[in-house]
Amino acid sequence: MDNDSRKGLAIFLRVIIVLLILAVLGVAGFIYVQIMDQKKERDQRRAAAQEIEVDKATATDSDRGKIIAEVATPTVATPTVATPVEPDREPKSWFDEVVIHKPHMTKNTISLQKADMSVFSEPASGEGSEEGKTNDPWASVTLRLNSVEGSINLHTPDEPSRSQELMSTYMILVDLDTDEIIAERDCEKPVSPASMTKILTVLTARDFISKDKLDDKFEITSDIIEYADATDCSCVGFRPGDKVTVRDLLYGTILRSGADAAIGLARYCCGDEQKFVDLMNEKAKKMGLAETTHFTNVVGLYDDELRCSMKDMAVILATAVQDDLLRDALSRRVYTTDTKYVFDENGYIVDDEDKKDDEKGTEGDAEEVEPTGIEIVNLFLYRIDDREFDGKVVAAKTGYVSQAGCCCASYYEANDGKKYVCVTGNSISTWKSIFDHASVYRSYTP
Repeated sequence: MDNDSRKGLAIFLRVIIVLLILAVLGVAGFIYVQIMDQKKERDQRRAAAQEIEVDKATATDSDRGKIIAEVATPTVATPTVATPVEPDREPKSWFDEVVIHKPHMTKNTISLQKADMSVFSEPASGEGSEEGKTNDPWASVTLRLNSVEGSINLHTPDEPSRSQELMSTYMILVDLDTDEIIAERDCEKPVSPASMTKILTVLTARDFISKDKLDDKFEITSDIIEYADATDCSCVGFRPGDKVTVRDLLYGTILRSGADAAIGLARYCCGDEQKFVDLMNEKAKKMGLAETTHFTNVVGLYDDELRCSMKDMAVILATAVQDDLLRDALSRRVYTTDTKYVFDENGYIVDDEDKKDDEKGTEGDAEEVEPTGIEIVNLFLYRIDDREFDGKVVAAKTGYVSQAGCCCASYYEANDGKKYVCVTGNSISTWKSIFDHASVYRSYTP
């Protein structure tokens, strides 16, 4: 064998040896990864077992059987999202395509003084101070907003203070084009959002409701009405046994802030309110809201654990108005339900039994009354339409519970095309909330 042949054979053997070494290293690496994965899984099971042992020590007898069953079956990490009752729900949510606005402070953010809530612990004396003002606690949280160049206030010199006075203790104004916080007042403090909660209610329900589902029917049950009556919630006016459309539930939740509609909407989507609330919190998590933001019911009824900041509510509204259906519901000034009723001269629904009694007591042909739907309106939008702006308040949702005062979230489009969201909380009346939003938009938007 000549020298060239020997050299070729040597090179060939070296290549074979290198390939064998690489193959051995690859197999060894694969085995190592498998061993580490098994070790990690054992560690996770051991940690879970230790946590369960702690739970067993404090659990009641009725709970221990459930805990033991959980130990016997290793848990698999799955999302804590309720399974919808609608079998043909599309797996991909519209929510996956929206822009999540995350407001942030800048060096230009105007931070108004925080309200001193301690002054509300004592009632106002009504006596005049040295400056001639009454000792009204609200005087400490009221301030005048300064006009900026281009503000409409510069063109209304008669009584500019009426549109510049801010009564809400919490406020945020966000420029949606830049996600910058233009002005704020204690906007990150978690407080009760009251019925602004219902914006997240319809936002969550939207995953279950395509436009071809709006005519689906849902039967209102007696316990829904009893709950609304017992908690003194506002209602659309549905009655037990009514088969109402999903459209009525959606629009009734927003325009009338109806507890009967909101609970019906949750049950239509999930069959159970608590499962639906879990989905609301999951939706809030996907939007990146603060850990302090948490929801416990679909209505906004006061609860110590139901908390949301003005900043997080701005994110919720900014997300909702990106959807055509939700924006239409939030921007409707008036809506008439698909469900129709007969009303008496005082505007009350005539029950079937009352109609039978009237027919028995009427001689001759009784005048037949044409059934009509319940007309509901968004009073905030109707009232703020009377204010003058260099733009338009397109959408809004109000809320009120005694512990949170009057609050509102609104979406504004300026004439120059810029878009804003304003959220206020803890004002003394709906009218004051309207003035606050008018004041903020006039003072801080072009």
